Amino acid sequence: MAASNGGRPSIGVVSLILLVVAFFAGASLASTGDQLYEFKQCLDICEAENCAPGKTPTHIPFSRRLLLWDCTSECDYTCQHIITTSRVASDLDIVQFHGKWPFYRFLGMQEPFSVLFSLGNFWAHWQGLKKVRSLIPAGYPLRPYYEYFSYFGLASWVFSSIFHTRDFAATEQLDYFAAGASVLYGLYYTFVCIFRLDRPSPRRRSVLRAWTLLCILLYICHVGYLKGVSWDYTYNMAANVVAGIIQNALWSWFSFHRYRKSRRVWAMWPGLAVAWVMFAMSMELFDFPPWLGCIDAHSLWHLMTIGPTILWYK
Repeated sequence: MAASNGGRPSIGVVSLILLVVAFFAGASLASTGDQLYEFKQCLDICEAENCAPGKTPTHIPFSRRLLLWDCTSECDYTCQHIITTSRVASDLDIVQFHGKWPFYRFLGMQEPFSVLFSLGNFWAHWQGLKKVRSLIPAGYPLRPYYEYFSYFGLASWVFSSIFHTRDFAATEQLDYFAAGASVLYGLYYTFVCIFRLDRPSPRRRSVLRAWTLLCILLYICHVGYLKGVSWDYTYNMAANVVAGIIQNALWSWFSFHRYRKSRRVWAMWPGLAVAWVMFAMSMELFDFPPWLGCIDAHSLWHLMTIGPTILWYK
C-alpha cells in the first residue's frame, strides 16, 4: 500500500501489515441457538457420555482431527443438528449457533460451499495476475499497482477459505483483517489509477506519499480499534462498506466519463463490474437459513463475486 522507488509499492509495508494482522485474540458471538435450554442440555449429556475422563472417547475421523475437531466440538456440531431437526419437525424457525447457521460439514469443513466459492475467487485473482504479467509490459508505471491488487485479493480469499473451513477466533480475525486490507487497498489503488498518481511529477509524488501514509494509518487504526478497543462487527462492516462505496462511486464516474468521451464499449466495463459487485453485496442483506443445510446468502455472495473479478482483469 505504500510507494517508494518512483511510485512502486513497498514490500516492506506489506510485510508490516501482515505482521500487524498476526496479532489476534479471542472473540465470541452468542446467538439464539446458544441460549436454548435444550441445546445446553444436549451438550451436557453428550460431553458427559463421550468426553468425560474414563469414558470411551468418540471416534473422530482423521480428516476432522486434521482440522482440529475434538470431542467437545463434535458434541457441539451434533447437538446443533439434533436441535435444528427437532425445530424443523415442530415448525419452528431455524436459529443460529455461535453466530452461524447450522451447516452440514464436508471433510471437516464447516461451510464447504463458502470454502469452494472463496477458492473460486482466489482462482479468478490468480488468473488475473497471470494476465497482468503476460500482457502488460514490466515498465508500465501502473503494473505494480495491478499486481498488488492481485496479491491483496489472493491473501483475502486464502484467509476467507481458512475461516470458512474452521471458525476459530484466530481464523475469524485473520479473515476480517485480510478482507479489510483488500478493501482499503482497493480504495488506495482506485485513487492512484483514476488520478494517475503514478506519473513522475513532483506534485503527484507528494500527493501519492500523503495518500499512501493516510491509507496505512487508516488500516493501523482500524486493526487497533478492533483489537484494542472493541471487536465490533457493526463497525467493521460499516468501515468496509464506506470504503467500498467510495471506490465504487469513483469507478462509476470514471466509467461514465470515459465512455462519454470515447463511445467505446470497453469504457463501460468498470461501471459494469462495480454494479455487479454491488448487486452481489446485496445478498448479505437477505440472510436466510442455508438451503439443504449447505448454501446461504453469504456463500452466494462469494459465488457472485467471481464473475466481476474476471471482468475486472479484462
